[in-house]
Amino acid sequence: MGRAKGRMARTKRVWLAAGVALLALLAVREMYDPYLLLFIGDVLWPKPAPLVLTAQAAGPSIAFSLYSDTRPHIGKIAALQKGLVLIRDGKAVIEEGYGFGLPLIQYGDLVYNARHAEVEAVGVHVLVKRYRIDVADRWSRFLRVKYKDVPPLGTVTVTYTLTSPTVLEVDVDLTGLTVHWTAAYLMNEQGARHFPVYEDSAGERRHGDEVGIWHPDDDPLGCWLSADEGLRFCVETEPGHDRYVGRERYVQYNWVRPYVLSWSGIDVRIDAPVDHYRYTIRVETLDDS
Repeated sequence: MGRAKGRMARTKRVWLAAGVALLALLAVREMYDPYLLLFIGDVLWPKPAPLVLTAQAAGPSIAFSLYSDTRPHIGKIAALQKGLVLIRDGKAVIEEGYGFGLPLIQYGDLVYNARHAEVEAVGVHVLVKRYRIDVADRWSRFLRVKYKDVPPLGTVTVTYTLTSPTVLEVDVDLTGLTVHWTAAYLMNEQGARHFPVYEDSAGERRHGDEVGIWHPDDDPLGCWLSADEGLRFCVETEPGHDRYVGRERYVQYNWVRPYVLSWSGIDVRIDAPVDHYRYTIRVETLDDS
């Protein structure tokens, strides 16, 4: 009997030690790449409301939200800034996309993102977001930590102007960067579940599975469609800049729970030196097209 109690006590100590070690590893990972803390914070502490642009007064409700923090907290980019979040009938359809007009900066061998930002409303139809470029995107390291906080490379200011019920003008100011960057990537992504079909400027449609991930495309106009919701978004740019069209949707896992990596996008590459760049995003119901 005594030996059995001793074995049970040792087993409890082993399990307790394993639990403490796991919690310590989780704490270390959360310190460098927060995920669970973001959700706890969303529940326990009030968050500032996003700034909103309302796109259409009649018909299906379309709007755009712009956050000063890193919401929505989804997937591996949960702790990184997003651009404009597309809202359809009161629900965000961004899933794990970067949103509209999110800048990434290539400097040296790495691409840099933003953890911090400031937002401002300039009148009813104009929102401004100043992204502080302060996160390096690396290959995943110990505990699958991918993003590393770094001294800021400066700021990128993006102005979003709603010029009509369906047209957004996106103006990107790169003069706030303090390093000799080589390229800027302007990400325009919403959720893959909502936007499964790609349409080019000639009207040809392909399912996202046929498009692939970050496929080079020189068409200055392309759209992602949602037939179920009767909605599409289109990105129109000047010729001469590299564009990448892509879609991903599959299950991944983290410390907290499984989630679906899910985005459809049209991203634009701008090579240095450029001070400003402007392009157009159209968000339309299919009845408008």
